[in-house]
Amino acid sequence: MTELENETTEQRGVRSVIRALNLLSATARGSRTLTELAGAAGVSLSTASRLLATLRMADFLDQDEDGQFVPGPELTALLYASDQWSGVRKLAREAATGLRDELDETVAFFVRAGNDRVCIESAESARLVRRVCHPGERGPVYLGAAGKALIAFNDAEHGYLGLPPGTEQFTTESGAVRTLADLRAECARIREEGMGYSGRESTEESWAVAAPVFRGDLLLGVLAVVVPMTRSDEQYVAKVQAALRRAAAAASR
Repeated sequence: MTELENETTEQRGVRSVIRALNLLSATARGSRTLTELAGAAGVSLSTASRLLATLRMADFLDQDEDGQFVPGPELTALLYASDQWSGVRKLAREAATGLRDELDETVAFFVRAGNDRVCIESAESARLVRRVCHPGERGPVYLGAAGKALIAFNDAEHGYLGLPPGTEQFTTESGAVRTLADLRAECARIREEGMGYSGRESTEESWAVAAPVFRGDLLLGVLAVVVPMTRSDEQYVAKVQAALRRAAAAASR
């Protein structure tokens, strides 16, 4: 008896469910063709075609006028019902896209979830060398410009810095050792200057700047530009900072 023949009906069912979920996850990054979805989910074209047809029948997926797969009404309703940031997404998407179009650098909108910074919307640069930041990307809130800006423009008291209790120092992606006192001082400086900066901190190959977006006194999140270190001269950093400051102020109106 072959291994496939020995596999139980339950095991085959679980495998199919996992593959279907992988296909649904792949659509979160925008409309995709059958070939693109099969590659992203790691399944054959025939398997992807069969599962996608089932997901379409159940209204979890749909196809646009170009035949590409997009979220269907059932998936959209489920995401909306469980998305605490649904009210911010339109503004975040428009702000990120507008700034991306101006700079041709990847722009993302981050919010805080517990002790993490989470990207909820992004607009990717078209440059050959670029920093990719997909919606759903997350990392420790105490690392990177976006996370530190989220701390700085909220409550920067101990315990809200995202570090485990008793932590006095931590290490960045580049291997630099930073202390709790360093983080507190930097967050105070970010609040004073209105913008956060990081270089080789959350990723070793990039730098980023981030500025807050408010509605009245409520911090909605931060708009961040993430750039490869290959474009990091002082004049270019200043250009990006100026454009970000304008975009964040416009989004806050």
